[in-house]
Amino acid sequence: MTTLTIRYEPCVVSFIDVLGFRSLLGTRSAADIHGLLRQLEQFTRPDEEKPPRSMDEVRLRSRAFSFAISDAIVRVRTYDTQYHNGAFFNELYDLLHAQVGLIENGVIIRAGVAVGDAYVGYNGEGPLFGPALVRAYEIESQEAIYPRIVVDEHAIAEHGRDPRLRGEHNTLEYERQAIEGLLATGEDGTRYIDYLRASRSEFEFVGGWLKFLNRHASLVRDGLAQSGNNRVACKFEWLARYHDGCVAELLEETTSSDAMANELYEDGVKLDLASLISGLFVHTRQTMPCPRGGANLVRGGRCSWYPVRGNEDWRAAAAMVPPRLARTAPGTGVREGRGGL
Repeated sequence: MTTLTIRYEPCVVSFIDVLGFRSLLGTRSAADIHGLLRQLEQFTRPDEEKPPRSMDEVRLRSRAFSFAISDAIVRVRTYDTQYHNGAFFNELYDLLHAQVGLIENGVIIRAGVAVGDAYVGYNGEGPLFGPALVRAYEIESQEAIYPRIVVDEHAIAEHGRDPRLRGEHNTLEYERQAIEGLLATGEDGTRYIDYLRASRSEFEFVGGWLKFLNRHASLVRDGLAQSGNNRVACKFEWLARYHDGCVAELLEETTSSDAMANELYEDGVKLDLASLISGLFVHTRQTMPCPRGGANLVRGGRCSWYPVRGNEDWRAAAAMVPPRLARTAPGTGVREGRGGL
C-alpha cells in the first residue's frame, strides 16, 4: 500500500464570510441562519468531479475543494497539476458567479483571495491548513473591510510569474486582460471583484442584468434601513456608493447612446430606460433625469405609465426579459460549464 507524503502544495485559497453574521445571530431564528449557511455553501461549492481512479490521475488538472468553517466557506484550488487550465482566472470567475447568485438570494458576502502553500489532502479530505489559508483570512477579516471579494496583490503578481496559474494555451496578456475585466481598484488601492459591472456580460439579456441591479439596490436599501448607526451601516454605505457609481455610468451610457434601448426592444415592448435606470439608485439623485417620475411602456402603439417608487413595480418591466446566467467568460469566448478559459 502506497503511503502519500504529507506536504504543502501551491493553491489559490478564497476565504468567504457572510456580512453582519454576528448581528444576524441576535435577530434571526436558527432556521433562518441554517438556510443562509446552506445557501452560502450551495453557491460556493465547486462543480462535482469524479475522484481519481489511479495515481496517474491525481492533480491531472486544477480543481477546487470547499470546506465549511463556522459561518465561513473556504475554497482551495490546487494548481501544481499535469495540465494547466487557468486556475487563477477560473477561481475569480467562479467567485463572481457565486457572489451574483448569493445576492439574488439575499446574501451579501466578503472574501479574501490569496495564492500560496496549503495542505488540502489527496482528494480534498483535509484537514485544511497552511500559510495561504492564513493570508486569505487576513485579507477577508482585516483588509477587505467592506462587502467585496479582495484579491491579494501578491496573487495577481504571481499569476504573471507562474505559468501553472494560467491556461497553457493562453498568452499572459490574454489572461491579464480577462482578469482586469473582472477587477476594480478601490480608493485605497485594493483590488476586488467588480461584480456589478463584470456580471453584465454574464446575463443572456440586458434585462436580466437590470433586474439583478434592482435586487442589489433593494438589498442595500434594506441594509441601510435596518443597520442603524454602526459598523454594519458603514459597510452598506460603501455598497451604496459602489452601486450608485455603476448606475450613474449606466445612465450616462443610456442617455448618450441608443444601443441599450434597442437591446431592450422586444415583443412590441420598449422601455423609457432613462427613467427606469434613475429608479435604480440607492440614494435619491435629484440631478438625474426622470421624466414624469416613472417609466413609459409602449405596447402595440398604446402608451401606459407606472411609477418607479423604490422600484417596487420594477418587476413588471424586468419580467419581460427573463434572466439567465450565460456560460461566457468576459472577453474569453464560450466556456463549457464553469471550468476553463
